[in-house]
Amino acid sequence: MKSIWHAMTLVLLATLVLALLGTAVFIGFGALLSQWLPLSLFHASSLAIGATLALALIIHALTTMIHFRFDHALDDVDADWKPDVDADGTPLFSEPDVPKVGRNAPCPCGSGKKYKNCHGA
Repeated sequence: MKSIWHAMTLVLLATLVLALLGTAVFIGFGALLSQWLPLSLFHASSLAIGATLALALIIHALTTMIHFRFDHALDDVDADWKPDVDADGTPLFSEPDVPKVGRNAPCPCGSGKKYKNCHGA
């Protein structure tokens, strides 16, 4: 229970710090804009906030479109997928037939040693 309160306090503190930093940034941008344009500090700060919100909306729209296109590209790949079995259920691919080698048989690598002393070790 204590960790939940601790986490909530940290989130609240981080939100407060970010809000204060955001306010300072917007007022700073507003002060710069009021130097360049014939606007009051309030109007220039409001313009800075509006421009930032518009930029955030554009970034959100672009990322949503990118994710939408990526998800649909994956859907197209999944639509072309075919199972590895025929219509009657027989597998299209099977394991290759590899003969079993006894322990005392000669090693298939051609060394002349017994399999147990060569690759069977």
